[in-house]
Amino acid sequence: MDRPVKLTTERLLLRPFTLDDVGDILEYTNDSEWARYQVNIPPVPYTRKDAEALVAMFSDPSNWETLQIFAITFEGKVIGEIALNQRDEDRQNERAELTYSLSRQHWGKGLMTEAAWAVINWAFQTYSFNRMFAYCDPRNVRSRRVLEKLGMKREGQLRSHLKWNGEFRDQLYYGILRAEWKG
Repeated sequence: MDRPVKLTTERLLLRPFTLDDVGDILEYTNDSEWARYQVNIPPVPYTRKDAEALVAMFSDPSNWETLQIFAITFEGKVIGEIALNQRDEDRQNERAELTYSLSRQHWGKGLMTEAAWAVINWAFQTYSFNRMFAYCDPRNVRSRRVLEKLGMKREGQLRSHLKWNGEFRDQLYYGILRAEWKG
């Protein structure tokens, strides 16, 4: 698969990002509660320039080979993103990392589980992946629940695995094998 695709679920459209999405991204990324467990993003306040740079990277079709990223849209509005990240080592080992975030306004509605299920199902049907994996902060109970509802198994805890904003953070590591996927 060499170009971005669109996926639909019962309630969501997962599609490539466009420059028109900057306003929606600004709305949810400027929530300090949303940003609490995020890494690799500038801290709140998130500026328009930050959002424009993010959307430019997300919408660049030349990145699709290694980063299949989707805007999660609900009722016509972007409420988050979900991606499969494939570094060189991951592609060689037929695996991909699932990453995601969702506007706090939409937490607890099952939308992220719905989006993640669609992306994992599509990925196992489209690519030769043997496994999907994801990391999450152990304090992020909602994210852990999403991964568990998908059938992913907690495979370990990486202590002080990353440093973000001067703080060392643990990471939980989850995974699911193609043979375990019930898509």
